[in-house]
Amino acid sequence: MACKLRIIKNEDIFINPTHLMTMKQIKSTGKMMRKSCQPKNNIEDEKIDPLNDGVFIEEKEVMCYVACIMKMANTMKNGKLNYEAAIKQADMLLPDEIKEPTKAAITACRKVADSYKDVCEASFYVTKCIYKENPDIFFFP
Repeated sequence: MACKLRIIKNEDIFINPTHLMTMKQIKSTGKMMRKSCQPKNNIEDEKIDPLNDGVFIEEKEVMCYVACIMKMANTMKNGKLNYEAAIKQADMLLPDEIKEPTKAAITACRKVADSYKDVCEASFYVTKCIYKENPDIFFFP
């Protein structure tokens, strides 16, 4: 049985984790999130595709795109990393081979957002930190 995905108010994605997601399912969910966040932030593929290669373009549109994705995933709340939700999602959704390294990267970057008042900047730098902690497990839609 696959995971059930439900969008509420086109802002939040809630996943009913009946089973762990495959990377193919994670990427498919990411495409759906991207379809929602990309037009909201008026950003071209050329500025967000490089994220997966560790190229973080420090422009407001990129930062706010990252914030949009993180809010949809419920990993940013009130401008801060929603650490408990991020760890819980990693436990429930990620394939076993990337689960622990992802949780370690999230934990290492847990306080990064505290240095920023702007949610876009906070999201961007948390995500950049997670990439730096473990580029091998990093995926961003």
